[in-house]
Amino acid sequence: MNFFKRSIAAKLWLAMVILVLVVTWSTGAAQSNIIKRIYYERQIENILRQAGDISRVVGTGENVREKIRLISQMAHANIMLVDREGYIEECHGMGMIMSHRRGGPDRINVVGHHGDLISGGDMGRILSGETVFKRGVSGVVNEEVLSVAVPVTMSGVVTGAVIVSHSVAAIEGQMYEYQRVIVNVGMGGIILATFLSLLFSRSLSGPLIQMNRVARGLARGDFSKKVEVGSEDEIGVLAESLNTLSGNLQEKIAALERLDQTRKDFVAGVSHELRTPLTIIQGYAEALQDGVAEGEEERRQCVRGIVEEAGRLRRIVNDLLDLRRIESGQESIELSVFDPAPVMSRTAKKIRPVAEGKNIGLVVDIPGKLPMALSNPDRLDQVLLNLLENAVRYTPAGGKVTVRAFYRDKAVRVTVTDSGPGISAGDMEFIWEKFYKADKSRSRSHGAGTGLGLAIVRRLVEKMGGNVGVESTPGKGSTFFFSLRADPHADCGGTGKG
Repeated sequence: MNFFKRSIAAKLWLAMVILVLVVTWSTGAAQSNIIKRIYYERQIENILRQAGDISRVVGTGENVREKIRLISQMAHANIMLVDREGYIEECHGMGMIMSHRRGGPDRINVVGHHGDLISGGDMGRILSGETVFKRGVSGVVNEEVLSVAVPVTMSGVVTGAVIVSHSVAAIEGQMYEYQRVIVNVGMGGIILATFLSLLFSRSLSGPLIQMNRVARGLARGDFSKKVEVGSEDEIGVLAESLNTLSGNLQEKIAALERLDQTRKDFVAGVSHELRTPLTIIQGYAEALQDGVAEGEEERRQCVRGIVEEAGRLRRIVNDLLDLRRIESGQESIELSVFDPAPVMSRTAKKIRPVAEGKNIGLVVDIPGKLPMALSNPDRLDQVLLNLLENAVRYTPAGGKVTVRAFYRDKAVRVTVTDSGPGISAGDMEFIWEKFYKADKSRSRSHGAGTGLGLAIVRRLVEKMGGNVGVESTPGKGSTFFFSLRADPHADCGGTGKG
């Protein structure tokens, strides 16, 4: 039983064998019964025809002995001619040869002779002109026979009867041959079922074995194995689903690993960003406490440093809170249709003093008329301000920062280009991550950035239905760009190329 529990091939073989046996033998049994019934009906018709032929010959008064002998030999039957009292006058066939004259002392009466095949009542029915069908043991031939008795009529008077009997054993023997054919067909079906089950089970169990191997590999964390899909049936669909599951699990685990690494980097980044201003604040405070800053100007510098670093801490905390609200969905950004040109112009004015203070040229190329945009004015100001601050921070003195806006592909597109050191190809993918800085050795020298600005920019733009990106060549500066959805019913003036 364990073999059938563990082997799908054995189950398939057993199912096919049972199916073949049930179909073959049930069909054979039904056919056997039908054929047997039809065969017996045909035999009775044949016997009745033989008896009728002999009865008609006897009725003509001819000598029937030779005719009875010939018919009995040809039909392998026993034929008896009896008189009105039931005495046998002629009996030929099935090993019997009898011929008695009327009135002889050694005559045998068929009624009650070694059995009750033909009874007195049957003789009465025959003499009244009826045909009698009987099955039973004949005392004359000592065999079970199928008999037909027909009346013999001469000049309209019943003078006796003709009884024709066929051996039931011979009839059953022919049926046995047919049943033997059915058994042979069933055995052939079992052999064919065994061959087909082995053939089908290999095509069925092969992919299942592969899928089991792949599934066990998945449990061990091995995602390299795949199931070879060779069909489009349910097994093929299952194999394809398992391959898809393997790929998805691999992606999910890789994403979880990246998320875990991001979490670690985030904690490390927060710790680093907070530790630096706290250390500076502590140093200034200790200088004031210990009286190291003796002059008024030195004390003012210490206080100014504390204020600046406290402001930096506040910006870090505010950026962290903003980012958390955006990522968790708590920050609801209400979108409206407005003219983005005035908003972006005001944002550029905010950064101009900072740029001029660092001797950086600020070029503003914003058309006076742009298509109405579906966005949020405050968040648009925050996104653009972050990008401009980032550009000014990394642009050296004497450099240039350019902000442009134009309409293209049913969207308002904004670009911020700087002439800074650029970003390497290896850093391009990660600059949108929290606390990631492309040039960590120069991060402090380029200003007091929190490392969260670009992460906030990306999430805000995506929340407003736009997209964001960057193009950069090391040594030739960078271009950050984002898009805003344009109102489809608005005037599309201010088009341009970028």
